[in-house]
Amino acid sequence: MNLQKLLLLLLCVATPAAAQSLQERMLLAEDARPTTELGLAPLLEGLKGNGRRTAIRAIGRLERPAMIPLVAPALADGVGIRAEAANALAQMARTPAAVIEVQTLLIDRAAIDASLNTWEPWGEIAAALGRLPYDTAEQVAATEAVLVAGLPSPDSMNDVDSAALVGSARGLESLARTVRAKKLPPLGSRTWDLLRWAATAQRPAADPRSVLTRRLAMAALVTGNQATSSVVERGLLDADGEVRRSAAAAAATDAAIGDRDVLLKRAMADKEPRVRLEALRGWGRQLQKTSCAPVRAATQDADTHVRLQAIDQLGAGCPAADGPADLGAIVNTLSAQPRSWHAPAHALVSLARTQPDEARQALPRFVEHPTWQVRMYAARAASALGDLDSLTKLMADRVDNVREAALAALVELKRPEAVAAAIDSLGRTDYQLVLTAVRALEDKAVAAKAAAPLITALGRITKEHKDTSRDPRMAILNRLQAYGDASLATSLEGYLNDFDPAVAAKTAEILTAWTGKPRVASPRPLVGPGVTLVAVSALRGKALRFHMAGGGAFDISLDVDAAPLSALRVARRAGEGFYDGLTFHRLAPNFVIQGGSPGANEYSGEPFFMRDEVGLHLRGTVGISTRGRDTGDAQIFVNTIDSPRLDHIYTVFGSVIAGMDVIDGILEGDVIQRVELVTR
Repeated sequence: MNLQKLLLLLLCVATPAAAQSLQERMLLAEDARPTTELGLAPLLEGLKGNGRRTAIRAIGRLERPAMIPLVAPALADGVGIRAEAANALAQMARTPAAVIEVQTLLIDRAAIDASLNTWEPWGEIAAALGRLPYDTAEQVAATEAVLVAGLPSPDSMNDVDSAALVGSARGLESLARTVRAKKLPPLGSRTWDLLRWAATAQRPAADPRSVLTRRLAMAALVTGNQATSSVVERGLLDADGEVRRSAAAAAATDAAIGDRDVLLKRAMADKEPRVRLEALRGWGRQLQKTSCAPVRAATQDADTHVRLQAIDQLGAGCPAADGPADLGAIVNTLSAQPRSWHAPAHALVSLARTQPDEARQALPRFVEHPTWQVRMYAARAASALGDLDSLTKLMADRVDNVREAALAALVELKRPEAVAAAIDSLGRTDYQLVLTAVRALEDKAVAAKAAAPLITALGRITKEHKDTSRDPRMAILNRLQAYGDASLATSLEGYLNDFDPAVAAKTAEILTAWTGKPRVASPRPLVGPGVTLVAVSALRGKALRFHMAGGGAFDISLDVDAAPLSALRVARRAGEGFYDGLTFHRLAPNFVIQGGSPGANEYSGEPFFMRDEVGLHLRGTVGISTRGRDTGDAQIFVNTIDSPRLDHIYTVFGSVIAGMDVIDGILEGDVIQRVELVTR
């Protein structure tokens, strides 16, 4: 019996309630996201015994401020428990009052750990402190004062514990993002001086966290626009590719960078494609208005992602002295060969923006192309050209993603034809297309003709009984609410008992407003696939091997300790063949690749929501796509760079342990041939 069949067999074996261990009952409770005392009982029991760490993590993931007192005492526990408690408390700080409460708890514990020289938990506390959602300058200043204590000065670099370094750098990177987002007073000059030193100083080679410190410190400098020319120059010489990529990003910030052009050109010659791509983007932001020469040169880069970035940037135009870019030559390379369409498709869109007459002549070949992604790009080019005939033709395409691109173009162009096209699209099965159609029907003047089709679409989608239909159904309800048509109240009555609590609550809100009588939602949630400790344990030491149709494979190790629910769900779906033949539909170079959607878009996945099991997003870690808390749909993404802005927001259920070069080479539309479960 192969591993996949064994896993499916184990999944189907239910554990009798009387025989369930505390660990399994906690696992089931976490999956259920309980709100009642009975549902929470296993987690509360776990807090008192051997399941303390698991219970603390699960309670943190509930994100309920009222439960802070349950976890706070764990800050006095052993090192591992203390670190877990810090993370959990930060997850629960979801109100202004909770932020104050948690900040006080963490600052007090950090002082104790510093006095005891227990820097491992201090580092976790520092990172947790940095990511609290502060609202005031006073809160930021109090946390900054703690975090700076973990950073070294030039004469003490090797005297500071590496756990403290990483914790401070991670916390300050998060704090810098909060300050920028909420327009709070900037961090102090000494903090930035110490971060500059941490970003470039080399600790002993034997220290495994030296690289991570430099990465995080450099990322903080990028966020705060606080890099200097010397920091960038030294960063570009770093042995680590991620440090060099961040240094290239720093060269393109609004900081006062001398010799910016020299530094960016140096980065564009780096051996790592992601460094070259970052520098190319930086040139586009800061210097393309003065010269397109480096951008044109990059259209010949050895890496496809760099070439496509250059082609896209040429769509922004070049200085008159440079003359027009020869995008037409790239457009004319279009063929029916597999994996050859990307450059001409991108070039067509850029050509439409810069040389419309030439683009119009080329467009028909793209509208008729057998590869649907090419036709989708044709819709984007037609949008830039205002080509109604091409958009009308593409609105009748057999692939809904093409239709959606054409409809989005009609909406963007404010064409009256968008209304009829949108009403027609409400009858299609693709959720992304339905969402765009609802957006096209915003004008209340169309309510008389749009309301009935919207109600019909709502009913049809509801009959599919999918948690993951929330987005289109909520969009329809919001549109009907905006129309304000109380005559539709009877049509919505049944949704008070919908399987989705969000839909039921929205229906109650609408009916209460329309009828003037309080209505109460009574949702009847769907029962998702089960989970057993036996099935989770069967994945220990296993990996998922993704075989790509064009050749090559990559392995994802499964973290069954930190993300058992996600690891099991993805492995189970893989064993059922769910991913076979699907694509990586989203390529965001120097960010993520995303795939595993039956509809090859953001809104098509498996029927049941997945629970978030958040973690740290380093290059090569693998997460689950969501559109809000606990809304995963088994679509996966792989981080192609460090992305601290995703930390503790998105699930991390595994890491690429082999084939990262294959990941880096994946292009939009590449097909997953099959996925198998293997032993690591």
